[in-house]
Amino acid sequence: MKRKNTYLLSSAIVSTIFVCGITSISKAQGTLENVGIIFRNGKSLNSQIVNVIKYVGTCPGMNKDSISGVFRHKELSSAKDRRVRITNDTLEDVSVNVPYTDRKYRKNNRSEKIRFDFGNNHRGSKFVIKPGQNKLSYTIYEGKFGRDNMQVIRKGSFSINVEENVIKSQRDIEWKNEPELVCIDKNGSTQIAGKTLDKCKKLGIRKVGNCAGRTVYDDLVIVWTKPRYYKK
Repeated sequence: MKRKNTYLLSSAIVSTIFVCGITSISKAQGTLENVGIIFRNGKSLNSQIVNVIKYVGTCPGMNKDSISGVFRHKELSSAKDRRVRITNDTLEDVSVNVPYTDRKYRKNNRSEKIRFDFGNNHRGSKFVIKPGQNKLSYTIYEGKFGRDNMQVIRKGSFSINVEENVIKSQRDIEWKNEPELVCIDKNGSTQIAGKTLDKCKKLGIRKVGNCAGRTVYDDLVIVWTKPRYYKK
């Protein structure tokens, strides 16, 4: 009987340790999930899918969704004079200028809006990331960053995952039905032909089209040359 009671007691202790371990891990994971980027239109913290449209045809090009979000630390309150600086550690070894962003962290436990873009080096107002997984470090502070009056409130790291969803789409130049008459003067300058051709050395014709809002032209074909400019 004594041996059986000892066994039951040992089992209870092991079970308690196991449950406590699970609780500790869950709590740690929960804490990590409270820090990171809330993306605009994102369905989850630190994760975003970006649609990238690649146009093929006579009017090629590329267009992608804009990427923006805010930094949130659920467990650390924001304050009037607080800021957060985030650095992309994933690009540290390949960048000439390591990408970072420095934003106000003053209300609702969130930073100012952060605009993202794909790339390798720090670039102006946008925080540069690479497609896929990015490890980021953050420093929440008061005062001036890197100065004597800088007071670090909290430091840490987290990861974000931004995946590209590439969509191919056919896009061709939209040509106008009527071609354009072009006047070429003796100096070689071109302009749309008017009612009179007195200043024209040559008259050409070309198709005019639209490519994603940009005016494009087909090759100019000469259809008339003023008689006095004919070569003898």
